[in-house]
Amino acid sequence: MRRPPRLHWLSILLGLLVLMGVMTFHAHTATRPEPVRHAGERRDLPEGTVALAFHGGPDPKWTPRVLDVLREADIRATFFVVGAQVTRNPELTRRIAAEGHQIGIDGFRAEGDHTGPLNLAFAQAALADALGVHVPLVGAPAEVDSGDRDFQDMGTLVRMSLRDRGGVVRLHDDGSIGADIARELARTPGYRFVTVTDDRPVPAGARERFTGAVTAWSQRNGGVVLLVFGTAIAIAALLGILRTLLQLGLAHTDRRLRRESEVEPPPWFAPPVSVVVPAYNEALNIAATVRSIAANDHLADVEVVVVDDGSTDGTADRARELDLPGVTVVRQSNQGKPAALNAGVREAKHDLLVLVDGDTIFEPGTIGQLVQPFADSGVGAVSGNAKVGNRRGLLGRWQHLEYCAGSNLDRQILHALRCIPTVPGAVGAFRRSALTDVGGVSDHTLAEDTDLTMAVTRAGWRVAYRPQARAWTEAPETVRGLFRQRYRWSYGTFQSMWKHRGALVEKGPMGRFGLLYLLAFHLLLPLLAPVMDLFVLYGFLIADAPLALLVWTVFLLIQTASAGYALRLDGEPLRPLWAYPLQQFVYRQLMYAVVIQSLVTALHGTQLRWMSVRRTGRLADAPGGTVHVT
Repeated sequence: MRRPPRLHWLSILLGLLVLMGVMTFHAHTATRPEPVRHAGERRDLPEGTVALAFHGGPDPKWTPRVLDVLREADIRATFFVVGAQVTRNPELTRRIAAEGHQIGIDGFRAEGDHTGPLNLAFAQAALADALGVHVPLVGAPAEVDSGDRDFQDMGTLVRMSLRDRGGVVRLHDDGSIGADIARELARTPGYRFVTVTDDRPVPAGARERFTGAVTAWSQRNGGVVLLVFGTAIAIAALLGILRTLLQLGLAHTDRRLRRESEVEPPPWFAPPVSVVVPAYNEALNIAATVRSIAANDHLADVEVVVVDDGSTDGTADRARELDLPGVTVVRQSNQGKPAALNAGVREAKHDLLVLVDGDTIFEPGTIGQLVQPFADSGVGAVSGNAKVGNRRGLLGRWQHLEYCAGSNLDRQILHALRCIPTVPGAVGAFRRSALTDVGGVSDHTLAEDTDLTMAVTRAGWRVAYRPQARAWTEAPETVRGLFRQRYRWSYGTFQSMWKHRGALVEKGPMGRFGLLYLLAFHLLLPLLAPVMDLFVLYGFLIADAPLALLVWTVFLLIQTASAGYALRLDGEPLRPLWAYPLQQFVYRQLMYAVVIQSLVTALHGTQLRWMSVRRTGRLADAPGGTVHVT
């Protein structure tokens, strides 16, 4: 199988940079600074010679009136345009040039805003996009102010404009008064009208044209991008609130029903059990795993079948050296985990089958707790409570919080809805007849546990969750290992969702709730939540909108409270909760990248290979088959 292309990372990073660029540019164009008076060398014109310099346009309402007056009077003027206005009114800019008027740059966002190199470059880019030219005239020389910003009396305005008997007269084409003054000046006898200079534009280069096209698109569509972002944030916020309500409601209801059933508990169910342990290069953990299973206090026969799937590190030998009663070791060439599970199921002799990874430690009562729901003949599978054993470091604490506040809390909710989509490979049990109904464990996806659980549910069996059936697993201890594992999980989940999309048109709970839950909270929410983070940065650093940070902080507090509730439901202390806010800044971004990368890989049609995680064996030293963590 081909390796996942690293280009996906570059695509994601480039996409984020482009979005931030568009939003930043839109914020830059949307904010109009105070006008700055020109300060240049005054152009000496002969007495009786006037250069009309119009600023602030082109304006779609008033500039056409100015152009009409100039055309009637056969006068050529100079228009010092604003780059943002050029982008908004490219046709009007082209009319100015077509009618023979000179074009200069007066800024990008507002008149006088040409002093910075960035604003000058943006303004030139706007002209390159609209006219395909680069203009040498930047800013006007010192001018005679017509007073059209301060006075309304036409006689006064004309006298002020001609008080020096000529020169560059400053006017504005963003109001009616500019056209009126131009008309009166044109009627004044004894004056000749010229442009400010004789400079003419030159063709713009390819780079300027490209920059102009990009900046123009950003300015014209930045508002649309922000609208899309706002919509995405609203959807993400609604999904986050909905998930919190589900957690507080359904998870609490599920817990209450469990407590009520414990008031008068049914007789303890103790059928014989076969435990199947697929193992590939698990020499560091396999002994502790098998010992913990053999040490279970289940009241009936427990058979253990270890399937060595072509290990090269002596996994099978380590399991055989234990010489424990009831433990069978089967060797096969490397065929993958689904094939190893199916081989173990064929070898097992009992009808209730516990499937467990080779790096998992059972507590003494795990098996007994795990099989209790099978007293109901309609239950085809049971999910146990997978917990992170190596949680001492910050990365381990984050994964512990993710297991409790994510996976296990989801199972509480989905158990209440009777549509659990995943019985985890670390600790789960199946009825043999349920496995027979779905044809065993499929190798069509990289998340065989999710694929199998969905198939069992669609076959009409109920899937239960037993939080008392705790099992401890080794979580990745490096960021690279964590990404590889979650990348495979996420990609395999998407494969399973696509494979079982037919459930959406069926009457069962998987289509009505399970797939929709995964779509909403495992696909849409991780895809949209980064938009909220990005928008917070935009609002706080660029658009001067501190309210965005306040909204994000409230959202974080709600999530932290929800995580604390999940810890309480799972019987865990609240001490690790201090790491949760920090998790949202670092760990959550990694999970976003996992989902996005998985989706991009799936859309590209890339076949992802199985990615194993390096084991450390830290769980192997657990005394008596239990794990002690802090």
